[in-house]
Amino acid sequence: MTSSEDDQPMFEDIHVIQKVLSKTERQFQRACDQVVLLNGRLRACSVRYKRAKSTNTRSMRYPLRLRLAVVEGIRNMFYEYATKKAREVEAFRHQLAQVYYTELYSLNM
Repeated sequence: MTSSEDDQPMFEDIHVIQKVLSKTERQFQRACDQVVLLNGRLRACSVRYKRAKSTNTRSMRYPLRLRLAVVEGIRNMFYEYATKKAREVEAFRHQLAQVYYTELYSLNM
């Protein structure tokens, strides 16, 4: 196992690559699900904030504005994490294709 430019480990065994790829794909999918859920929470909180603003309920606006900031920050962190996992999935798929190609090429020789 060697390390490439992107700090992604290089695996030689197909089964190890498939196992790591499967785990990373699950992590990516769960992160995407969280982003979707947080987007819904953000929309709901935004509606509540706009309603409080239109009725001039100042006692509700400040906590809702804080909640909006927190939920948006969490969503952005999950988005960054999902983006990182997407790059890892892409790298592992590329690595798996290279190993398949190498084995296929070595069998034909």
